[in-house]
Amino acid sequence: MSAIRVVAIAAGSHIFGGAHARAIEENGLEVVAAYDLDPARAHAVADPRGWPVVESLEEALATPADLAVIASPHPLHADLAIRALDAGMHVLVEKPLASRPSEARAMAEAAERAKRVLAVALQHRFREEVRRAREIVRSGVIGSIHRAVVVSTYPKRAEYYRAAPWRGTWAGEGGGVLLNQGQHDLDTLVHLLGMPTRVMGWARTRALPIEAEDTVEAMLEWENGTLGSVHVTSAASDPPSRIELVGSKGALRLTPGALDVSRHPEDFADFTAAPGGPFDPFPHGEPVAETGGAGTHSQIYADLVAAIGDGRDPVAPASDALPALELTTAIILSSHLGAPLQLPLDAGEYDRMLDHLISTTNHPGETP
Repeated sequence: MSAIRVVAIAAGSHIFGGAHARAIEENGLEVVAAYDLDPARAHAVADPRGWPVVESLEEALATPADLAVIASPHPLHADLAIRALDAGMHVLVEKPLASRPSEARAMAEAAERAKRVLAVALQHRFREEVRRAREIVRSGVIGSIHRAVVVSTYPKRAEYYRAAPWRGTWAGEGGGVLLNQGQHDLDTLVHLLGMPTRVMGWARTRALPIEAEDTVEAMLEWENGTLGSVHVTSAASDPPSRIELVGSKGALRLTPGALDVSRHPEDFADFTAAPGGPFDPFPHGEPVAETGGAGTHSQIYADLVAAIGDGRDPVAPASDALPALELTTAIILSSHLGAPLQLPLDAGEYDRMLDHLISTTNHPGETP
């Protein structure tokens, strides 16, 4: 198979220059057009690599290519991806898939219509410890899941938002810490357990000078009775970020690069029904550490190249990334309504809320 030809859109963005450019080189892809609204930023990334820079989006989309990589602000993902798909390209978008579920669904429909791959940069799915945790949950090793806990912190200076004024705004980013950094955590949770059916969320702006939330707390419920909680913030530090699952036969704890697994001698359901003293302790298993690691953009590209060549879905196709986006928006909408919500989410209700916030708050480039 000849080298895949790439059109890089928003090639001057930090995430493209810092992660995608290296991954493209490592996987032997050929960039045939690099475009950014700021040509100087595009040249800074492209010139040292000998990549051609084009002056307009129209020129980029007219360039014969196999794959468009989109690293723009989230609200632009849908329009850019649909235009690239309609031009006959496969597409890789940075996470999140879009800023709204309605846009994400339109993107997935465009990919199906064009018979092209639409993938999302959710590199945490490639972490060895995440893959192993998914195997453990699916195999029933830790039994039926009783409780799920997500705690993730991404402490940021105010300068992070001043450096790119669209960040943290409703119009420019479509949300705050949950849509941006927390998307990895929610995607991993849904990847392990599936989609909750009920959510109550609290989104607050505690410390940072932004329109959208810098702190989120949520309570979740799954159809089978599993309960969970989510805490994501950029306004505090509580290392390490972690996902904990407690099951009837054991438990696991995911942290960056590591997985601790406990396997109990018996299922808790059997323990409750067995004869014995009323105060007998439950026999817990000792945690066993398993190694982890990886989870890189280079793995995303290797998988995407293989998926295109084999005619299969990538590890994170649009259809499979949509649930985490729906959960994100349900938490935010629940907070604004002050009420719990059933899932799947009414996308129209979320659109109306976001449109109202955009119309009544600042716009990208303005100081909130």
